[in-house]
Amino acid sequence: MYKTEIRVPANIEDKGLENFFGGWHWIISPTGPVTIDFSTVNYIAPYGVTLFAAYYLFLKETKRKHARIKYSGSSVAGGYLQKSGFLELVEQGTDSLKSEYGDDERIVKLVRIRTSKEIPKFANDVMTILAIDDVEVAGAIKYSLIELLRNVIQHSFSAIGGVAMAQYFPKSGLVEICVADCGLGIKDTLKQSYPEIDKDIKAVKFATQPHVSRTFGATLYDSMKDNAGLGLFFIKQITSLASGRFFLGSGNALANIWGDKDGEQQKTYKVARNSGWPGTFAYLQLRKDSIAEFDQILQSCRHVAAEARKYPNELALDFIFEIPDIEDLYIISVSTFEEDVEKAAEIRDTEIIPRINSGSMVVIDFSSVSFATQSFVHALIYKVIRDGQQLGSTLSVANCSSSTREAVMAVAAYAKIHPDG
Repeated sequence: MYKTEIRVPANIEDKGLENFFGGWHWIISPTGPVTIDFSTVNYIAPYGVTLFAAYYLFLKETKRKHARIKYSGSSVAGGYLQKSGFLELVEQGTDSLKSEYGDDERIVKLVRIRTSKEIPKFANDVMTILAIDDVEVAGAIKYSLIELLRNVIQHSFSAIGGVAMAQYFPKSGLVEICVADCGLGIKDTLKQSYPEIDKDIKAVKFATQPHVSRTFGATLYDSMKDNAGLGLFFIKQITSLASGRFFLGSGNALANIWGDKDGEQQKTYKVARNSGWPGTFAYLQLRKDSIAEFDQILQSCRHVAAEARKYPNELALDFIFEIPDIEDLYIISVSTFEEDVEKAAEIRDTEIIPRINSGSMVVIDFSSVSFATQSFVHALIYKVIRDGQQLGSTLSVANCSSSTREAVMAVAAYAKIHPDG
C-alpha cells in the first residue's frame, strides 16, 4: 500500500533496532508530497535519526519527491532532532527546542560524507567531541568509524553519499555510531565477484568475513592494500571481544553481532518481510569499560584473518545464536539423529551437499545437543567443508554448546589439513 505520510513510531529505543527494521514498510506513493511525522515520538535513538535523515535525502534527491518533516517543538524528541543536527541537515530550521538529552558536547551532529577527503575530518571531530581520555578506547572507536565511512564512500554508489552521527553517553559509558547510505546495497556490490550471493541475507552473512575481496578491493584501498577485505571483519571482531554490538543492514536483511560476557561471538539474522532498507547501514555500540587493550584486539583479528587466508572455509563457518525466520531455509535438526554416524553421513550426502551446491541456505541446528563427539561431527560435515566452495554465504551452524563448537572447528581444520580424510 502506497503512503504519503510516514508516522514515526512513538519509541525508537537503543535496543529496538531489530523490531524497527522488521517494521520498515514505507513504500512511497509515486505522486504527491511525502511527510515524515515525528509529532508523536517520545524517544528516538541515534540510529533512528540517522536512518530517517538518510531516507529523507533519498526521497528528496534520488526519488525527486517533495518531502517535509513534521515535529512537535515542545517535545523531548523534537529537541533531539535539533541537537542531533537532523533539522539542520534536512534544512528545516534550528529553532530552540526543549531537550533533555544532556550535554551538547557528547553529540557529534549528523553530517553527510560524500568524498574520502571528508572522512578524516569527521573522524577527528568525533574523537574531539567525544573527549574519551582512554587511548585504547579512542583508538578502537576511531578505527571502526573510519572503516565504516570508507565502506560507504568506496562501494555504495549512493547518490546522497553517507549520513553519519555519533553519541557518547557518559553515565553508561556507551558509544553509539551509525552510518547509513541509500546506494547499491551489499548484495549488488558483491555479486559481480560472487554470483552465488543472490539474496540480501547471504550478502550480510558474507560481508563480515575476512578477505571478501570485492567488498574491500586492493585497488580501492590505496595505502591500506594489505588490509583488503578486513574492514567489516575487524569491526565485528572488535565488537565481540569488547562485549559490544554491531548491526549491519542491507536490503531486507539485518545481522546482529555481539560478544557475550566471555567475549564469545553471537549472531542473529532478521529478514524484513516488507521493503527493507534501500541501501546499507551499520550501527556500532561499544562500552568504554569493556574494551580490552586495542593492540591485543587487533592482534587477535589479524591472527584470525591470517588463518582464514590459509583455511578460508572453516574460518568462514557461521555460528549463529538463533535460526532466522526466512523463506527457503533448510534446517537440519541434529537432535533427531544424535550420534548416529551412519545417518549423519546419509544426511550429509543426500540433503546438505546437494542444497549447498544448488545455492540454498542450510542451517545445521544443534539445539538440545549438549555434546557432539568429533566422530559424529566428522561424519556430518567433514566432506561438506572439504569440498565446499560457497560455505560463507550458504551454511550456518546454530545453537552449539562450547564443546560442540570446538568439535566443529576441529573437524573443519582437519578437513583442510587432511583433504583425503
